[in-house]
Amino acid sequence: MEFKDIKGLGESRIRKLQAAGITRPLDLLLHFPYKYVDVSLPVDLSTLCDGDELTVCGVIANEPKMQYLRKGLSIIKVILRTDYGEIDVAWFNQKFLARSLPHGKQLYVTGKVKKFRNRISLSAPVILQPNGKRIVPLYRSISGVPQRLLSDAVEMILARSEIHGYIPDEVRKKHRLPTLSAAFAEVHRPSSVESAMSAARALSLEKLGYMLGMFDLVKENHEERRRFVYNTGDEALRERIDSLPFALTDGQNAALREIICSLKSGSSMNRLLQGDVGCGKTIVALLAMYYAHLNGYQSVLMAPTEVLAVQHYKSAIRFLENAGVKSVLLCGSLTKNEREDALFHIRNQDADIIIGTHALLGDDVEFNRLALVITDEQQRFGVNQRSRLENKAVGADTLVMTATPIPRTLALCMYGELEQSNIRSLPRNKAEITTAIVYENKFASMFSYLAERVNFGEQSYVVCPRIENDDETNLVSALEMADILRRKFPSVSIGLLHGKLKDTEKAEVMNRFRDGKIGILVSTTVIEVGIDVPTAANIVICNPERYGLSQLHQLRGRVGRGQTKSYCFLPLTQPADERLQFFCECRDGFALSEYDFNQRGAGDFIGTRQHGDCDDLPVKIDSELILSAKQIAREMLSDAQTAERLRAGLTEGTEQYVRSITLN
Repeated sequence: MEFKDIKGLGESRIRKLQAAGITRPLDLLLHFPYKYVDVSLPVDLSTLCDGDELTVCGVIANEPKMQYLRKGLSIIKVILRTDYGEIDVAWFNQKFLARSLPHGKQLYVTGKVKKFRNRISLSAPVILQPNGKRIVPLYRSISGVPQRLLSDAVEMILARSEIHGYIPDEVRKKHRLPTLSAAFAEVHRPSSVESAMSAARALSLEKLGYMLGMFDLVKENHEERRRFVYNTGDEALRERIDSLPFALTDGQNAALREIICSLKSGSSMNRLLQGDVGCGKTIVALLAMYYAHLNGYQSVLMAPTEVLAVQHYKSAIRFLENAGVKSVLLCGSLTKNEREDALFHIRNQDADIIIGTHALLGDDVEFNRLALVITDEQQRFGVNQRSRLENKAVGADTLVMTATPIPRTLALCMYGELEQSNIRSLPRNKAEITTAIVYENKFASMFSYLAERVNFGEQSYVVCPRIENDDETNLVSALEMADILRRKFPSVSIGLLHGKLKDTEKAEVMNRFRDGKIGILVSTTVIEVGIDVPTAANIVICNPERYGLSQLHQLRGRVGRGQTKSYCFLPLTQPADERLQFFCECRDGFALSEYDFNQRGAGDFIGTRQHGDCDDLPVKIDSELILSAKQIAREMLSDAQTAERLRAGLTEGTEQYVRSITLN
């Protein structure tokens, strides 16, 4: 079967499917519904509140009205007369709908409620076509491809396919799992919401079991071939630690011992170094790189921003140059001659430690005996980016560092696929940070406090989610905030930092802030990592509801880096949700990740995405699902025939958990 065999799919729609990653008809089976709607449920309009979900059937009571609100923005309105009362329905920028919404037509819609003066409205609802079904699956929108067409295409594929997985029949029966064909059919053509979710969980177990089995085989193969041997340098490393101008904390010493132990082991290291901002991960990484140098190897550290890369480079010079270590910086702002000089030293192993940004991923970057690859603030890089760096040295040991593991990484750690070292202890005399929610009636007092603290030698950040104003949202912009603060506090030096500035301009602003010439720095999230100013004691994070917990934690970590008690303010115009309340109470990055994991799931545990939702699986990955999948994986590998098929797939680079789908 090809796309052209599916009614309604012309060349234009096929291109749109392909642009969305659906390159063949079978991919439509893996485009799982994100929601199920029961069109038979009665509703009580009087009990609905703003934001509630509403699914209802009614008759269009008027001819559609189309208005142009402004250039590029049109709206179509109809009144839907239902058994429960009239509802106003509107769609934006969909002029073509006018022809399909005649007066008197029966219409099923689902969407979120808006209430105004006791009248219910639905803005941009999804139009349903139950076709006699009680349960209607909803698919994530693909521009130019209607929901009806997606549903019809899946029906046709299911009718013409036989699907076989890897789980042996006896294992499937033991865990009470349906066949893959039955599970796919129930997910896409559900008889009830409950049965659909049960089938979705079965499909998720099928894929997770397959992938975890593959993980075990990869790990088994990986452990057999350590390429770089560490057999010297312990005494020199201890001397270097003793020569530092500060004593390592117990957590730093323990983490370094674990890393060295992994480097000396018979298998390659794949380790996460986790610790709150300011706990001293950088010096641990630099000492590990020094140990690689003592054994005759190169090491590389990739940072997400040039500011952070330069900071690490300066630390390497400060702590390791007098020990005979040659460090090289590679980043985007280097001149052509500087870059060529750096590449020469890297290629000829004149450079022992290489520190840089994404510039390290360039094809012209050639290492010489690269044995240790370190990624800092790993959540800022995609999996593929990290892999590109790691692939520059086959068999190299890898270390990733973060102050807040993202859910995907957390899941890999929790279930044994990634070793981890945690630095729980903070340096002595580390400043306390108090996080507080500030409501609208206290905004003026909050900003006045920042201005007053400048007189006491303290500096502050004000972080905004946007650079410029946006007519479509109420988000605070950095340009507007800087202008407001300059007018309100003319005696305070207000700085402005954002991503549209040139690198030289960013560096100038940051240097002035570090030198104390700027009292309040208004910025976007470009300060999230790499900014270390001990006199910065306060941070205001505008529109905090827009950020994930990891990003909030990183931003909060910009203060409290000296010995002054510090504050993180979260201004809100609406009551804080549970997530922000938890953030205010929690200072532990790992605890924040565990909370995020429980709330959002593990992200793309089996693939390359790192956000909380995983489109490849029809249900959220939780700890119970992973534990069940690991048990299934063990049972699959203990079946000789299944284990052999998995190994064959690994050899061929196969990533499909559906072994064969036969289309008639």
